[in-house]
Amino acid sequence: MKLSELATKVGGRLIPAENGDIEINGVAALRDADKGHISFLANRKYTPQLAETKASAVLVGPEFANDTPQNTTFVVVESADKAFADIVPMFVAPPLVRKPGIHPTAVIGVDVQLGADVYVGPYAVIGDGAKIGARSVIEAHTFVGEFCQLGEDVHIYPMASIRERCKLGNRVTVHNGTVIGGDGFGYTTKVNPDGSIKVEKIDQLGIVELCDDVEIGCNTTIDRARFGVTRIGNSTKIDNLVQIGHNVQTGAYCGIVSHVGISGSTHLGNGVMLWGQVGVAGHLNIGDRAEVLAKSGVSKDLPPNGRYFGSPAVEAREGMKLVMMPKQIDRMKTEIEALKAKIKELEERLK
Repeated sequence: MKLSELATKVGGRLIPAENGDIEINGVAALRDADKGHISFLANRKYTPQLAETKASAVLVGPEFANDTPQNTTFVVVESADKAFADIVPMFVAPPLVRKPGIHPTAVIGVDVQLGADVYVGPYAVIGDGAKIGARSVIEAHTFVGEFCQLGEDVHIYPMASIRERCKLGNRVTVHNGTVIGGDGFGYTTKVNPDGSIKVEKIDQLGIVELCDDVEIGCNTTIDRARFGVTRIGNSTKIDNLVQIGHNVQTGAYCGIVSHVGISGSTHLGNGVMLWGQVGVAGHLNIGDRAEVLAKSGVSKDLPPNGRYFGSPAVEAREGMKLVMMPKQIDRMKTEIEALKAKIKELEERLK
């Protein structure tokens, strides 16, 4: 495909304009690209890679419109990320599409209701009384428990488990190895007459509800509520290897990145962003559009619209200062020792 045709499809402008006849036959990252590839640059920290890339063309945002490309051609677009996402399907294999039907090895319980054009793959198990909406895909070796309710266009990937009575809205995606509705961490102890201690499990009788357009990454666990519901709000996206405790509730449009752990009964507002390895204590409230930076520990409620960092998490600028303080103290120690040496030298001269 000619670069000029590609630029037209994404509403881009070429720099230099006369390079529209370049043939594009693939997509790649700046570092991996070769002749005939188109790449993208959405973050200025990767700008040094422009000098080394072999890509024939690079999608860039308006901030690069006045730059002069050296070894490539710029395609200036409103959003390089979005334009690249639009272009990728033109050069890579399309996603697999499952034809409706039930594989003969699948196990379907009694009173199960399957909507139109549902696919159930090999060795999948669907428990009694479950309801699955139209055009949903239940891949091989998945488990959908008794009396679960799944909306339309749901996609459950292999080895995922949706435990009994849980509810999934429309267009929910659950990736490989994830467990929705496992028991929350609830125990109590009592002292026996002989002085020994007995640990007793607290029954976890609630459910998990994933609202519309939620996507859950691989090997994530979302615990069922002790009572009531653990709820993930509309359009919230959760990464791989995340742990969400019982009775947690998130608002809509939240983002929760890998290795985050959220303890029980914590509430997240709308648009909350938790970056990698954030830990959140239980029974807290995090306000709308709050952002917690990577490796932070949240030990108290966080107001809305803030940016937080550290352990315990505080306002991000203050948190950064605290992180830098040990280095500043070391530098001050070095400076003080140097000053002491100079003072000692001056004192000896005066003598």
